[in-house]
Amino acid sequence: MKIILKIARAELRNLFYSPIAWLVLILFYFFAAIMFAIPVERYAIVQEVYLEEQPDWVGFAQSLCNLMLNPIIDKVAEHIYLFIPLLTMGVINREISNGTIRLLYSSPVTTREIVLGKYLGLVLFNMMTLAITAVVMVIAYFNIRGAEFQWFFSMFLGFFLLINSFSAIGLFISCLTQYQIVAAVFTFAVLFVLNHISAIWQQYDFFRDITYALSMNGKAGFMLRGLITSRDVIYFVLIIILFLGFALIKLKSTQQPQKWTVNFLKYAGLLVIVSLLGYISSRPGFVAYADVTSNKVNTLHPATQGMLRQLDGSPLTVTLYTNLLGRSSGSGLPQNRNEYVWNFWEPYLRFYPNIKFRYEYYYGLKPGDSSVFRQYPGKTLKQIVDIHAEIFNVRPSLFRPFDEIKNQIDLSQEDMGLTMQVEYKGKKELLRAYKPPGVWPDQVNVSGTLKRLLATEDVVVKFVSGHFERNPLEGSERDYAGHLSSKSGKEALINKGVDVDTISLNAGIPSDTRLLVIADPRSAYTTEEQARISKYIREGGNAIFFAEPLKNFILQPVLDSLGVYLDNGIIVSPNEHEMPHISSNLLTRAGNFMAKEPKMQVFQDYNIMGASVQNEGTGNISFKDTNGFKIEPVIVQAGDHKTWLEKGTLVVDSAAPVFSAAEGDIQKEQYVVAVKLTRKINNKEQRIVVCYDADFMGLRRMVNSSLNLGLYSWGLYNQYPVYANYPKAFDRFLNINSSYAIKQKLVMVYLVPAILILGAIILLVRRKRK
Repeated sequence: MKIILKIARAELRNLFYSPIAWLVLILFYFFAAIMFAIPVERYAIVQEVYLEEQPDWVGFAQSLCNLMLNPIIDKVAEHIYLFIPLLTMGVINREISNGTIRLLYSSPVTTREIVLGKYLGLVLFNMMTLAITAVVMVIAYFNIRGAEFQWFFSMFLGFFLLINSFSAIGLFISCLTQYQIVAAVFTFAVLFVLNHISAIWQQYDFFRDITYALSMNGKAGFMLRGLITSRDVIYFVLIIILFLGFALIKLKSTQQPQKWTVNFLKYAGLLVIVSLLGYISSRPGFVAYADVTSNKVNTLHPATQGMLRQLDGSPLTVTLYTNLLGRSSGSGLPQNRNEYVWNFWEPYLRFYPNIKFRYEYYYGLKPGDSSVFRQYPGKTLKQIVDIHAEIFNVRPSLFRPFDEIKNQIDLSQEDMGLTMQVEYKGKKELLRAYKPPGVWPDQVNVSGTLKRLLATEDVVVKFVSGHFERNPLEGSERDYAGHLSSKSGKEALINKGVDVDTISLNAGIPSDTRLLVIADPRSAYTTEEQARISKYIREGGNAIFFAEPLKNFILQPVLDSLGVYLDNGIIVSPNEHEMPHISSNLLTRAGNFMAKEPKMQVFQDYNIMGASVQNEGTGNISFKDTNGFKIEPVIVQAGDHKTWLEKGTLVVDSAAPVFSAAEGDIQKEQYVVAVKLTRKINNKEQRIVVCYDADFMGLRRMVNSSLNLGLYSWGLYNQYPVYANYPKAFDRFLNINSSYAIKQKLVMVYLVPAILILGAIILLVRRKRK
């Protein structure tokens, strides 16, 4: 061990007195400093403006560590291989070209001690390099309030393993030639290939698996984001062992010449052993994980984990159906398979390793779809397929006609886009992909599909039809398909485990109805129909009513028994920016605790923000507890001297309305837009919502709403959707102001590099004189 340390010290001394090594150190620091200092200054200015305008400002929406350090991480990880050849090009061949290798061979020093000593010297220098760049991270730790030390540790571990793996490769290559420039060029070429090999020949299964195993840059990605896995750590350790072993074999063959077949077997044997260990350590179920982030953002949400725990260990088979001519087809092609498995499914494999993957490739068009033929006039379908295959650089023969897979999956009701079919214990359900950029489904979508697989019966929200109500299956601005039944919408209820359908009151309300919705009827219900609705309510059924001013008389007979009264008139608030009947309103505390939509979850956790809606023509609800119901407002509009309940005729696209007490206009301190009703009946809690506006759930107003599916979730006893909201990041504030950030930038970007350059010059000049 003493000899190894002596060799390491000698190697470190050679590196330390090398101008190239100092150049690497300074460039590393300068690159990191400038990429950190400039964003800090910008965010400090933004923070001051927000705090001045909003004293109760809750901080930046995202983690400041991620916002400011992730760009540095990505750039360093992407370009770190450029500097390694400059350090390793003379590690071994310098001894060979100078003839000192013979002295080492003749001295009581083993080849193993030479290799390990040289490599240890490189490791120590790499630690110095990382230590200098660590100055930036230390400054970041004190600049950012609530910065995560554990995440910094994971990031440095990733960089440490990555740079030392590159160094081991460079050391081996320096054994192959006695010319340092040749070694540097060859090392650069090898590292360049290893850094970008994951983008080569990905359309071929054999090469895709090999290139994924050889690609090094991606292996550090999880650690750089705060997720340490045994697979990645073992991978880098094995790479280091492999190339140090290669170097040892090479030097021994130089010292004691043997047949090339013997050396070949040594190389091959070591490669096979390392590959086998790497394969075993990367199998699902054999990988240990440590998510060091405070909010566990690299780990599936506990609710999603709970869904996976309900599976009994039986195989979960996922078949990806990719239509060459369909939506988001590029993401499903063979060259993107590693991204699909390791970036999307990896978090699920961590908790449920028994997931099997299958792939089906086809081409086809929806019946009546002529858009592709218009794009390629005069071309046949087969010719169009050949053109698309050439564009995506895949073999046309890989894709079968749609008619050949009809027996495998029913896509007749789909849009022929990228789709997954998930099979569990013989039951099959769809898991849809979406349009870029967020192609793959979120956790809430996956959980919705898992709930379908585990459920004994479908969960359906039923909308009353027959009186021109809002339609959950139509996509117009008035109707509700956008957030309910749109299969291409990631946020739609159908993609979160719940179906929607319509029913007619002529046939009565089915006894298995989980949630009944009556949305803005335009004609009055008959006495029999009203009686059926009242019977459903009387027996404890959950319901949501969407009423509209000027049509309040249609639902009022049913609402009378609930103690809810829809006052006449429309709430108006004239202003110069918007029509007077349009307003943005907040949910009350009771409203924010109805579900776990993101903004509602923030309110529940931190008592800040909360969900809001944009109403278009709403009225005021009066209420009193009746028939055992407890009634609470859930959406309110604040009253002021410019807001009132307009009882006269309102023309929204003409002159602004004027308050007139003579016409019955009323001003209130607060207007109730929606209420929730609860009572205990039949050993369960009955839940009813009454909203005095139906437009705020329409396609146009939902864009400005953060209530989303909260009302439906509450009506389904919060069993659907399975929300996966992570806590807000702790590091949302800076500890410094803009003045300090400017001074800090001057010191970090100009003064410190100048001191390093001056110190290097003095050290190297003095060394030269000696």
